[in-house]
Amino acid sequence: MSSWLIIFSSCLLLATARIYDGNRGEDDNENYADNYEISDEDRNRNENGPIEAQNVNVTEEDSLPILPKKSGKDQAARMRRELGLAYDDEWMSRPELMKRNELIPVKREAGDIESNKAYNLPRQAKTGEYYNFYGVYSNQQSKAFSINLKASNGHNLLHLSFRPSTVLVMNTALPWWGTEIRNPYPEFQDGKEFKITILIDDDCYKIFFNDELMSKSFPFRKPASEVSNISIYTGDAKVRFTKIKMPDDQHPLYKNRAGFLEKINTLKGKVKENVEGKSLEDVKEYANERSGSLAIFALELLTRISDEGEVLDVNNENIAWVLNNKEALEMLMTSGDILNNNWKKAIEILAEIIKQDSGAKSGLKLRLAVATALTFAYPVRSQAFWSNLIDGIERYHKFVQWGEEKIFFTPFYEGTAWHLRYIVGSWQTNEELVWARENILADYKTEDKVADVTHKMVAYKLYNDKGISIHSGSAYYDHKNMTLAIIHEYGAVCGGISRFGVGMAQAHGVPALMVGQPGHCAYIWYKNKKWTLGNDISGWSQSTTHSHIQYTWKQQAPFFQVMERAQMNLDNYRLSEKLRLVSKLAKPEHQFTLLEAASTLCPHNYDVWMELESAIEQPKLPHCVVHEALIKTLLDYRQKLKEKKNLALDKKVTTDCSPDSASIILTAGSSWVCTQTEVTFVVDLEGPKEITELKLHWWGQSKASKYDVFAAGKDGTYVKVKSEADETVEGWFNHWSTIPGWDSTTYKIKFSMRDGKKDYWGYNAYFGIRQLIITGYELEETSNVGLKKGVHSVNKDTSNINDGD
Repeated sequence: MSSWLIIFSSCLLLATARIYDGNRGEDDNENYADNYEISDEDRNRNENGPIEAQNVNVTEEDSLPILPKKSGKDQAARMRRELGLAYDDEWMSRPELMKRNELIPVKREAGDIESNKAYNLPRQAKTGEYYNFYGVYSNQQSKAFSINLKASNGHNLLHLSFRPSTVLVMNTALPWWGTEIRNPYPEFQDGKEFKITILIDDDCYKIFFNDELMSKSFPFRKPASEVSNISIYTGDAKVRFTKIKMPDDQHPLYKNRAGFLEKINTLKGKVKENVEGKSLEDVKEYANERSGSLAIFALELLTRISDEGEVLDVNNENIAWVLNNKEALEMLMTSGDILNNNWKKAIEILAEIIKQDSGAKSGLKLRLAVATALTFAYPVRSQAFWSNLIDGIERYHKFVQWGEEKIFFTPFYEGTAWHLRYIVGSWQTNEELVWARENILADYKTEDKVADVTHKMVAYKLYNDKGISIHSGSAYYDHKNMTLAIIHEYGAVCGGISRFGVGMAQAHGVPALMVGQPGHCAYIWYKNKKWTLGNDISGWSQSTTHSHIQYTWKQQAPFFQVMERAQMNLDNYRLSEKLRLVSKLAKPEHQFTLLEAASTLCPHNYDVWMELESAIEQPKLPHCVVHEALIKTLLDYRQKLKEKKNLALDKKVTTDCSPDSASIILTAGSSWVCTQTEVTFVVDLEGPKEITELKLHWWGQSKASKYDVFAAGKDGTYVKVKSEADETVEGWFNHWSTIPGWDSTTYKIKFSMRDGKKDYWGYNAYFGIRQLIITGYELEETSNVGLKKGVHSVNKDTSNINDGD
């Protein structure tokens, strides 16, 4: 096992890193969902004073006004009271607020539904039964409306609130609004009928829009059998409900559930039979062969679907092909996670692509099909036309066409399905992507410059040419949709600049995505087979995947670097993942052995490290098993001490400019800046070192035009060894300077910098460094400190350890 303790520790640090959300770092004139304290629906209702439900007879119950959620904040409470809106706990505890009027009776169906009236059900619902709500929608007015399931005393049991950019599914729990789930707003089509289905499951509600599952497992506040009536509120929305129907039969989800669960149990038995009591080598062999791989990954896929309360039609011809094709299924299960865990949607999209294009069963087309299926299992919206969903299957066909025209750069043709997700999932429309390719500056039409063209094509402007602030929202762009062309014409701040860079990269077949940083929006893109930050001010450690973008394991951006390493050896990653999955079916005392082997195969499989933590704590785990693994790890680590490394890590930097933060330059992810016109800083290497190379990663354009490098031996005397004349510079912005090493043994390095360049962002910084890398070897302490020691080094903390220990 390769240094698993070290990697485990770093993974834990990643897992506990603070998550920053940069969504609001720009203007932000982007159409993301807000957490409403008082909704548009509430405000609209209050124009003529508080509205009370006009209940007309249904069967036996009454209805209440749709009430705003209670946030628990005093300010929100005061605002609601000022608006004349009652709290739900107030009307629940004050019978006089619960006016009992006539209810509209419903048998199995009701037509000509009126807003803000209660419809009483013929009887209480049972598991497997469901309600269908049919209506017609117009996009000319507000989109806010709600559907409410109520108990006989008027309490809301389920409040399904459709609001612009978000669907808020809220459950009432005395004495406050309880659990809520926010979902992407569904795609209503102007003038066309839609159907909303609420299914009563064993212990939760499931909500469908046009037969597609939207909210999978919303918990009950009280048993569903208490649902007695339904009320609908449409406010000023142009939504006309035409019918409520309670079908006689069970929902299709229930009809096929027994056979689906039987399929899962059969697979589970087959896998357990080949895992329990078997040697590690036998399990590896089983996991690598076709039948074993298919069984393991099919079991995991179907279990994920079942855990979401869904059923998959495994008899569908194209779904069955995926479940029985080793490459396709392995690719689907090892190309990253899905927001909302909508694996059923993913395999259905993949099956439909294969149905439409038989060529999608192998090669680049298969990778693109899998990437499309995983990405579009969660709604992908156009950023310029936020109410429009991008059609994933149409996007697949368009990228196939463009790929065959050979208009993309190398990453599109060589990337894994995971890489292709961050190309095909572009938030730009197909027309915008064409515009990007036609209008990019010629000097930047290369795969190592394409994203950075944003700094040349988009002006950083807080105010447009009319003096309107970007914080004014769409007024800044004269209420035009924020296409790439409009951003280029008007300018932008960090969000628009990053969006433009991402769009340019994706248009040319280069993976890219937006990331949030504290008070800022940046992006990462796949430059020279390496994920690179663009428009960056805070580094990797404070970068978080932007909202609505798929990510794997954790939302922090550094996990893209971890997944990148895993994808570089797909065979090992896939086997590692299969060993992780079968460990769940092994006896507790055998789980550690399987997970330890999985971590050795792929040290970058983050899920393995998370599960090792509990496996190592199993009381029946023999100590000798752990001891054997640890001894090998320690020996491997000792060998690594003799290898070339970054000697700067965990060392100390002293300087007279921003001294408290100076040491951050020795680790990637943050930046040190200095507003002085000259600066000197010293790195203490804490012992004798041989220096083979220095690398300076500058911050923005704040690079020293002139600098000297001094080295000090054991006596502390500094001698000049290098200067800017020795550097090789890569890039022009956030660029790297590489400086060759020197022969003398070095204890400290001093940098003296001058002639800096004032920063791009207005911080008045003349010097900025993102990272300093000092590459070389550790040396033994010796009286002849000038002698070159090469790799004959032992770390001082382990000098008493020898191979016989």
